[in-house]
Amino acid sequence: MPATGGVFVYSQSQQILLPKRSKTNLYTNLGTSLSAEGLDDEAAENYEQALAHYREKIDRLEYVEAQQEVTTIAAQAAFFLGMVYQDLHRPNDAAEAYSLAHSLDPRHWSAAANLGALLHDNMANHAKALQAYNLAYDILTNREEEPTDPPLEPRFILSQLQYRIGLCITHDSTQKCANVDNPGTPIDCQEFAAHAFALAVEYDEDNESAKHMLATVTADATMKRASNTYIKSLFDDYASNFEHSLVQDLGYTGYERLRRGFDQALEQDGKSGLVMFATVVDAGCGTGLVGEQFRNVSQHLTGVDLSQAILDEAVKARPNLYDKVIVGDVTTVFRERQPISLIIAADSYTYFGDLEPLFEAMQVGLETGGYAAFTLEDVDEATEAALEATKPDWRWQLTASGRFAHRKGYVQLTAKKYGLKLIHYEQLVNFRYERGVGVRGHLFVLRQSADHREEL
Repeated sequence: MPATGGVFVYSQSQQILLPKRSKTNLYTNLGTSLSAEGLDDEAAENYEQALAHYREKIDRLEYVEAQQEVTTIAAQAAFFLGMVYQDLHRPNDAAEAYSLAHSLDPRHWSAAANLGALLHDNMANHAKALQAYNLAYDILTNREEEPTDPPLEPRFILSQLQYRIGLCITHDSTQKCANVDNPGTPIDCQEFAAHAFALAVEYDEDNESAKHMLATVTADATMKRASNTYIKSLFDDYASNFEHSLVQDLGYTGYERLRRGFDQALEQDGKSGLVMFATVVDAGCGTGLVGEQFRNVSQHLTGVDLSQAILDEAVKARPNLYDKVIVGDVTTVFRERQPISLIIAADSYTYFGDLEPLFEAMQVGLETGGYAAFTLEDVDEATEAALEATKPDWRWQLTASGRFAHRKGYVQLTAKKYGLKLIHYEQLVNFRYERGVGVRGHLFVLRQSADHREEL
């Protein structure tokens, strides 16, 4: 699962230029000015010069106070250099700069926090990221020593740090954590992750991402869908790399398989040849992967997503694909844009656990005889066997990925309840990969069997 990206200090506009008359400070100030103008290469050179001058002169300073003063400036230069290196897409150099900043100033919480974000988001080194996040958290919560440049609202930073600590812990669901009570017997890490996500929510009750992940690791059956805030935040951060990550890194094929399955469904439903649909809604459209598959059967194609950023990517990547794009909740759009001839949704209904509100909205929006074609996730075989043995009437399961998996029988019963007839079903084996392991899924094609809108 992607993180709420970026760094913990987003801009150098807040920097205070210290009036020290040393070359270390002069180069640091000049680097800051150049960085503010977007001249990152030149800024990096000046920060490097500041650090070189510091290394050359520090041993020659006679007074401890003077050494501390210049070392503090050098730590800031190293920190700013790390930020510039990140902007220049030099992650290894940025990591070294942040590490240097912290070694020069052990109370520099933001150097540790930014190092964690860099290791987590850009370098996939989750173990070292965890160490850096914990270090930043310890600095900010230590009441005996004041952190360098403490944040004005530390609770929001502490919430984000704990959220990211939880993400690092849950990155590998197979790893074990140390057992304090019995050091020789490692235990599942989920308890530690749950504690981190719970702390994140305690610090900031509006941290929707932390709430969602807390429900994930605690298998909270009361959570019926991911919040819109969580989904929007997830895909806003993921937008620029979404399609490459989904198709290239995760081997996703659901969008292609959905079109093939839909064509089979129409044949089974007695329709041959190319059937055109007057009004098609691509629900949770992302960058338009599935919309592109259905464009040739759509007279009017609308793309709907909660994330404006990802809709911008869709328009940029496929400028002529959609006749209209809408930022909004798909259940609202279904109700407002009726009658709809066809609803398509590839891997977007996985953020709903309870399908009843979704299917009820589809029932309202679809015209009589209209179709809905979508994919859902299924649990893995081991989890399925365990659920069938202990809870054979299970409906949905919140998975470690933060998405919901659904039982086929539950989908069928819910569809029938809302007048949606199942006309085609396929199991989807390995339609995406998570950490190298194939994900199981389902493909459903439903048809609105009667016009229930007059009854509602």
